[in-house]
Amino acid sequence: MGHPYLPLTDPERRQMEKVIGLQDHSELFQTIPEAIRAQAVFDLPARNEWEVKKLFTQWAAQNTPVSQLISFLGAGAYEHAIPSALPYLVNRSEFLTAYTPYQPEISQGLLQAFFEYQSLIAELAGMDVANASMYDGPTALAEAVLLAHNVSNKKEFIILSGLNPEAQQVLKTYTAHLPVKIHFVSPQVPEVKAELSSLLSEQTAAVVIQYPDFFGRLRLTGELLSLIKASGALSIVYINDPVCLGLLEPPGAIGADLVVGEAQSFGLTLSFGGPFLGFFAAKKNFLRNMPGRLVGKTTDLDGEEGFVLTLQTREQHIRREKATSNICSNQALCALTATIYLSLLGPAGLKEVALSTVQNSHYLYSQLTRIPAVQGLSSEPFFHEFVIGLPTSVDSLLPKIKEKGFIPGYKLPPDQPFSTNAYLLYTSELRTKAEMDRFCEEIERCVQ
Repeated sequence: MGHPYLPLTDPERRQMEKVIGLQDHSELFQTIPEAIRAQAVFDLPARNEWEVKKLFTQWAAQNTPVSQLISFLGAGAYEHAIPSALPYLVNRSEFLTAYTPYQPEISQGLLQAFFEYQSLIAELAGMDVANASMYDGPTALAEAVLLAHNVSNKKEFIILSGLNPEAQQVLKTYTAHLPVKIHFVSPQVPEVKAELSSLLSEQTAAVVIQYPDFFGRLRLTGELLSLIKASGALSIVYINDPVCLGLLEPPGAIGADLVVGEAQSFGLTLSFGGPFLGFFAAKKNFLRNMPGRLVGKTTDLDGEEGFVLTLQTREQHIRREKATSNICSNQALCALTATIYLSLLGPAGLKEVALSTVQNSHYLYSQLTRIPAVQGLSSEPFFHEFVIGLPTSVDSLLPKIKEKGFIPGYKLPPDQPFSTNAYLLYTSELRTKAEMDRFCEEIERCVQ
C-alpha cells in the first residue's frame, strides 16, 4: 500500500523523473537559492490533531491582530467598521462555497447578488456599467490599461505621480512584454497640469490618476479630465478606498472614462493582506471590451425576470485571439460581502462613514501639526491620509510608539516627493478623539 495521502507510488515518481530528465526529485528545487534551501526543514515530525492545533495556536499568537492596537496605517489597506450582521449573512451555506461560483448555470440568487453589486459600483463611480468584480485593485488597473491599448491602438500611457506603489509594480509586470510605453510622472514634478500638457500627444492612449492619491491628496479635477479628453486620450481613475465616494463627487460625473480600484474597505477585513476585491466600471461604449464577468437582467419565455451572464469577451467563451483578457473569474464572495455592506449602510450610512473619516483625519492632522517639531508636508486638500515630517529618524521613533499600542503609519521611502523622515498616516471612523489625542501626546513625547 502506498502513502495514505500521496497518490503517486515510488515507481511512478521515478518514472516521471526519468521522463523529465532528473536524477532525483531534489533537482526540482535547484532554482531556490542555496541560502534559503539550507534553512528549509522538510523532515517534519508526525503529530496528532491536538498537537498540531496547539502548535498552530502558538504560531498564531506571534501575530498581533489590528483589533488589539490603535492603527493609523493605511497605504492601500483600510480599516473600517464592519456591521455585525455582515459576517453572519456572508457565511450562510448558500453563499460560502469551496470555490468561486463559476459556471453560467449558477443560481439565480447569486446572479442577482452580482447584478446588484454591479449596480452599486456603477452608481458610486458615476459610470454606466461595472463588471462582477476582479481579483484586486492593481490587476483591475492593469486590465484598464490593456483595454485602453486595445480600443485606441495607441501605445503610450501617462501615470501621474501618487499612484500606489504596489499598483505601479503590477502595472509594470502586466505590460513588460507588450508593445506599450509607460511614463511614470516623477513625484518631484511641482505642477501636475503643466507636466501633463507637455507629455500628452496623439499617441497617448490613456492617463492614470489615483483619487485620492497615495499621499491622500485630492488632485482629480474636471479641468484635468477635460485636458486629457481634448488630447484624444482616455482617462483612468484608480481608487484605493471607495468609501470616499460616499462624500466626494463620482469621477464619472466629472468626465472619467474608466473607474477602477480596490473595494476592500467595503466590509472586508484586513486579514494580513487579502483576499481583496477589485472593481471595474466604465462608460457604456466600452461594454464589449471589458474584462471578467458581466451579469445582465432579462425576461424568460414565461415573462419572468431572470439574471444571466452576458456579453462576455473571456477566452472561455470566445476564441482566444479575440478575447479582451485572460481574466476568467472574479472575487465572488468578496463582491457579495461588499454588496451586503453597502446595502446595510445605505447611501446615508456610507456618507456618514465617509464624513466621520474625513473629520477624524483633519482633526488628527491639526493636532499633530500643532507640535512644534512636526511639520505638515503638503498644503493640498486631502481625504483620509496625509503626510507629516518628523525631526528624527522614523526608524528610531517606531519602536517607542509601538510599545504604547499604536501602529503609527507608513514610512515613506526617500524617493518620494517629501523629506527623508516623511510619514503617511490614516484615520477612519473607528478612531476616537481620546485615541487620537493620546497618539499625539506620544508623538510629542518622542520627538522632544
